[in-house]
Amino acid sequence: MGKNLFSLTGLAVAIALFVAINAFSSVALRRSSIDLTEHKLYSLSEGSRNILAKLEEPIDLKFYYTPDQAPDSSPIPEYARRVQELLETYAAKSNGNLRLEVIDPKPFTEEEDQAAQGGLQGHSINSLGDKLYCGLIATNSIDEKEVIPFFHPAREASLEYDITQVIYRLGNDDRPVVGLMSSLPLAGGPPNPMTRQPAQRWGIYDFIAQSLEVRDVPMTAESIDDEIDVLMLVHPKELSEQTQYAIDQFALRGGRIMAFVDPFCFFDPAGQDPRGAMSADRSSHLERLLEAWGVTLEPNLIVGDEKKGQAIPTQNGQAFAPIFMALDEESFDEQDLALKDISGVSFLTAGSWKATEGATTEIQPLVQTTAEGAGTLDGTAMQFGMVDFERLGDMFVTDQVPRSTVIRLTGSLTSAFPDGPPQDPEAGTDDDAEGSEEAAPEHLSESSAPFHAVLISDADLLADNLWVQRIGPFLAPQLGNGSLVVNLLDNLTGSTDLISLRSREGYQRPFTKKVELEKAAGERLREKADEAEAAVEATNQRLLELQGPQDNAGGALLNPEQQAEIERLNATLLDQRRELREVRNQLNRDIESLGTRLKALNTFLVPVLLLLVLLGMAITNQSNSRSRRSS
Repeated sequence: MGKNLFSLTGLAVAIALFVAINAFSSVALRRSSIDLTEHKLYSLSEGSRNILAKLEEPIDLKFYYTPDQAPDSSPIPEYARRVQELLETYAAKSNGNLRLEVIDPKPFTEEEDQAAQGGLQGHSINSLGDKLYCGLIATNSIDEKEVIPFFHPAREASLEYDITQVIYRLGNDDRPVVGLMSSLPLAGGPPNPMTRQPAQRWGIYDFIAQSLEVRDVPMTAESIDDEIDVLMLVHPKELSEQTQYAIDQFALRGGRIMAFVDPFCFFDPAGQDPRGAMSADRSSHLERLLEAWGVTLEPNLIVGDEKKGQAIPTQNGQAFAPIFMALDEESFDEQDLALKDISGVSFLTAGSWKATEGATTEIQPLVQTTAEGAGTLDGTAMQFGMVDFERLGDMFVTDQVPRSTVIRLTGSLTSAFPDGPPQDPEAGTDDDAEGSEEAAPEHLSESSAPFHAVLISDADLLADNLWVQRIGPFLAPQLGNGSLVVNLLDNLTGSTDLISLRSREGYQRPFTKKVELEKAAGERLREKADEAEAAVEATNQRLLELQGPQDNAGGALLNPEQQAEIERLNATLLDQRRELREVRNQLNRDIESLGTRLKALNTFLVPVLLLLVLLGMAITNQSNSRSRRSS
């Protein structure tokens, strides 16, 4: 009886202690946490701390949240608590330069009016007009304002970046200027003639504009403003000599360059028009300047990677495409800060950079295909007709030669126009030409400041389809394409504090086993398709051999042997289609089975392991007790 009483008392004390410790820790340790994620997604990074340390004037942060309006079943209450805790951490580490105020904008109050007028998005939760707010309004000493309209849980991986970016903008008056010269409609296009709605801007444009000032530079520009820190060339095509000369002189003055030069741009608008798609030139044209910079894009060569290739939906299901690559840390220069912690970057029909003989620039490869899976595709196969990824996969040749898709160039240059400015074909009289020459800036024949450029052999990586999803007005990056671009822009301008945060966006752990299953199934599908086509061709050939005389109407007179051959053909086609369907179904079953096993492991294995550990501890304690009693 005494032992039972003691056991019950001990159990009651243990439960009471457990409740007390949890209650104490929820208050006393509210801001304490241990970040066990691989990429430290929930720790305040060095970049954030550096930006906080550089603040010279106070910034007011007003966090608006209506807890009474948040449904208990939604993730908002828990996420709002995390947002508030992170904001409190920022304030605590800002040396008093961040002043945080938490406001509950209850319905029909002055605080709700302030939230709405300040640019926050209220989500209606009922027919009475009550709204849920969960956003931030930040202002500095000169009344500049930055707003996060709504903290969406889908952007949790980017939470620190979003907040630090707001602080960075308000704490820095002069943001670096990026001049954007593009033949692709990154800034949006003309209105749709049917809907009369303008084409949406590409996500990369908004992503860059979050931390840098973007100025559009026309493709016909004959000068580059000195206020531009980095000139971003996207799929340059058919540039006039005057425009190329302006770029040349900008580079010689020490202007930084980021160029996306593509051997075959899948998203080139010229290739989207079915009337001219077959004859459309979808390659970039920058050969003259590239030669002066000491590099060339290997002509008619598309690079790929069997190891890093991805599946693409097709009419027959899915096709494994080595030329659609998702390159990750294995392919990155691990010493380059701009690539640090980026989960992966997707490329579609990228090219290969190669140094020219006698180059005066130093080339540093930043991203390369892997040695195991590297290979090439003859680019002429993509110039005519629709892109058939199944057939292109068959034509891909693996050679285990790594090739660079992103490179950094540094050093000194000589002008691509050694004879001076090109003659304007539309120039007027000699007197007019003399006057314009007197007003023109001095021609530079060589670098007056160090040259620094980043060249990327793919413009398609900027397209939304390859890296980002839109959730209303928000961008939810799935891969690191946007982070790569903006990190490199920051690097070219000398700003690095935001890089360590931005690189975390869209971090994914790729389901490599699923990719392997899709690749294997794609290979089986191609084999079955080839067998089906061979069977059909053989049967057709047999029919031609057996075909007899025609009747008066021009129809074939089929004998019983031919009729049997036709029936065999139909049976063959049915069998082949059945086999193709079975391959696809087996792929789905393999993936579903793998997912079920993983769920079972996550659901049951950890608790079982915990029980085994506790059981082992109990057995050990019991054994020790017996040993003490026996002694």
